[in-house]
Amino acid sequence: MAFNNGTGLRGNLAVAKLLQWLRWLLPLLALMLALGAASREFRQIDMGAVHATFKQISLPATLLLIAAGMLVVSLNALYDVLLLRWLRLKANVAYVARHAWLASVLNNVAGFAGMTGAGIRYLALGNAGVTGRDAVAFAGLVLFSMPVGLSVLSTSVLFLHTDMLAQLTMPLNLAVLVLGLVSLYWVLFLLVAGGGGLHKRLLADTPPLAFPQRLGLLLVSLLDWLAVVLLLDLCLRVVGERLPLDVLLAAFTVAATLGWVSMVPGGLGVFEGTMLVLLGGVADDASLVLAALLLFRVVYYFIPFLFGVQMLSGMTLVKEGGGMDEFIRRFQAHPLLRLGQVPLRFLGQVSTQALAYLTFAAGVLLLVSAAFPAVATRLEALSLYMPLILREGFHLSSVIAGALLLGLARGISAGMRGAYHTTQGVLLLGIVVTLLKGLDYEEAMLLLVLSALLRANKVAFRHRGYPLTSRRSLRWLLAAGLALLLAAGLGEILYGSEQFTVRLGAFGHGADAARYARALIVMLLTFLAWLGWTWFSMPLPASMKLPDAGLLEQARRFYTGVGQTTYSYLTFLGDKYLLMGGAETALIQYGQQRNHLIALGDPAAADSAGVAEGIRAFRSMAEDYNRVAVFYQVDEANLHYYLNAGFALLKLGEKARVPLENFTLTGKKAQKLRTALNHGTRDGLSFEVAQHPLPEPLWRELQAVSDAWLEDKQAAEKGFSLGRFERAFLEQCSGFALVRQAGRLIAFASVTPDFGSREEYRIDLMRHLADAPNGTMDFLFVNLMKHAAEAGYRWFDLGVAPLAGVGDSVWSPREERLIRLVYQYGNHFYNFKGLRDYKDKFNPQWRSLYLAYPRGVSLASILLDVAALVAGGYRQVLMK
Repeated sequence: MAFNNGTGLRGNLAVAKLLQWLRWLLPLLALMLALGAASREFRQIDMGAVHATFKQISLPATLLLIAAGMLVVSLNALYDVLLLRWLRLKANVAYVARHAWLASVLNNVAGFAGMTGAGIRYLALGNAGVTGRDAVAFAGLVLFSMPVGLSVLSTSVLFLHTDMLAQLTMPLNLAVLVLGLVSLYWVLFLLVAGGGGLHKRLLADTPPLAFPQRLGLLLVSLLDWLAVVLLLDLCLRVVGERLPLDVLLAAFTVAATLGWVSMVPGGLGVFEGTMLVLLGGVADDASLVLAALLLFRVVYYFIPFLFGVQMLSGMTLVKEGGGMDEFIRRFQAHPLLRLGQVPLRFLGQVSTQALAYLTFAAGVLLLVSAAFPAVATRLEALSLYMPLILREGFHLSSVIAGALLLGLARGISAGMRGAYHTTQGVLLLGIVVTLLKGLDYEEAMLLLVLSALLRANKVAFRHRGYPLTSRRSLRWLLAAGLALLLAAGLGEILYGSEQFTVRLGAFGHGADAARYARALIVMLLTFLAWLGWTWFSMPLPASMKLPDAGLLEQARRFYTGVGQTTYSYLTFLGDKYLLMGGAETALIQYGQQRNHLIALGDPAAADSAGVAEGIRAFRSMAEDYNRVAVFYQVDEANLHYYLNAGFALLKLGEKARVPLENFTLTGKKAQKLRTALNHGTRDGLSFEVAQHPLPEPLWRELQAVSDAWLEDKQAAEKGFSLGRFERAFLEQCSGFALVRQAGRLIAFASVTPDFGSREEYRIDLMRHLADAPNGTMDFLFVNLMKHAAEAGYRWFDLGVAPLAGVGDSVWSPREERLIRLVYQYGNHFYNFKGLRDYKDKFNPQWRSLYLAYPRGVSLASILLDVAALVAGGYRQVLMK
């Protein structure tokens, strides 16, 4: 039965992993296919003409488009207003409509297949006092309703414009199949959203809607999509391109459908590529079509997004202590919402994330702008009043500002205080130089707006740093690299394949190709310089420096005078950082691996209040630097403090402790212990405890036994949570338990310092020769227990049995039940069961040990980093 359960867990894990990869792979694949299909149309487009078209749009036309875009985006609030009335939720209509508008504009950019908008609606209603069940039903119904209009339009294309599908590079049958499946969506909506059997089976937690209500949502969705098409038509007319409305509607429907199916946020790239393919043979000028599509992106996505970010400065989507974990559980359990798995905590910092996207976009804008020639009339004015050398300098300065903004976007996304101040300075530089290099007042205005948005959200930038080697940092670095390649490719498109070195030497107000060639070099050098500067100057927590002799002595005094833990002696390995929590009432030792700060054991403290304060201090310090706080091997007695601090718990195993107060070698229970002593005596074994200072010959004997043990086990020294044979470390321990045979040292165990306490007697390193008699370590343990009991200790610590007792209940968390498989079937790699059985014969009491980690983070990533810390690196973990 257990095996079948494990097989199911493995299957679920494999499916979840596959879906996670597909969520990122499919959008990327769809984008590449769409751009590849449109490559012929892109080659025919004059990018200079596209740029010129933008510059020639009049101010009244621009304001008209912005107003139209804001109006079209606002239509999304109709879903919310209607459902608020139909579901009879007690929430202010204006409040709901405001958050609905915000959800729409942010969803257009962030995407997650519509999940961002649903998450914002859900959190907004929760903050307004609506119950979690009603809020998730509301958000789910809005999400369910939005694509219905596109589905109706897809049906019309299949009946009226199937010939248009033949222009796509994908097989016609596949295109018909995709649109056919999407066309069924509106039928599914009408059936499932009602009160029939399908609704009870699929949406049991969602209130059913009457047919007039379902029809009303269908019409609202259809109006919403038709309004978007009319906005695109208006953009085409403004740039001077007129297309038959039915053709535009059909092309838009196909492009929007493919963009929706691709799961790319806003269909970016997929939508444009498909539109160019479908309208390439209809439009008079493909350059004007591309200009209209870019203009559409600006007025429907970018400008409303700017207003949305401004609105965020006065809103708090995620409140402290607001039952966030219950929100997440209910949101991700809903059948309409769980597929997206949008990270709701991301929405709590959506303001800084949105500003990061804008900062990155501003950097791209400056780099792209540097590739295009200046407008002729503005260039004439500049050439009269500005020396050429100054214009060259301002042009290169704008490139420097653009490259810096690409890098600074990562710090903005992390809410880093230093990145905020630096970005404001770079934006000021960008505003000045864009005006002076070519009177580009449009770009200067956008940079000014971004600066104002940053200023309005200044309080969100409270962190001091971020990890450079985290996955998020690597993704931002990859995006910056792609942006630099885009800028270089744009220059190649504009100026052809003339020899690069020839371009560099040409100077003049009209030498745009040479100017951009020099800009490419400056662009690359600036970004590399920023990477180097960031690597060496990124602020780290003040405690993140390995302790010197003075700090180790201070830690010893703390452990002796204030409090200690089972792992306090491992501080003297010197491989962990030390943090004093609160008013020096707690001491935490921790290591770093990527973006994880991993504390070893519970905080050392005098009392429970100190433990709780230490936990809070460590998590606050980690979050201040955008790290993830983790506690490794914490005791079961302190679990409530970790739960109060918002941690999740994973059982790691059990620790064996032998009570010594009534320790005796008489009686039935001690039969195995007496047998171990008698067996060792017959083999000629002798036991002794050696105290420091040790004579040099004994050090050499210990080293020889340790080296032989490591060679026999084909192992390397570990660290972090395990001691290693280093003389400087071992000289800090209390001494050694030695087992000899005929005078030859065959086994030893190091005794950890007790820091003046007689609470628990512990050993660390345990090593023996391969030819030591069977039962040698039993002989050592029994003698040590007897020695510890005589010395007045209350407990003898036999160490941890990894994975013991983990996931052994049907009610255990899924992660623990999955780990249970390792315990049951992993003996080939590690004798988990044998180790627990071995320790059990000493009649110990077992205490559970746990991993405490923030909810919502990757557990697999944490476990890998813990293993790397203990083993000494990822290479050692993987090779093992």
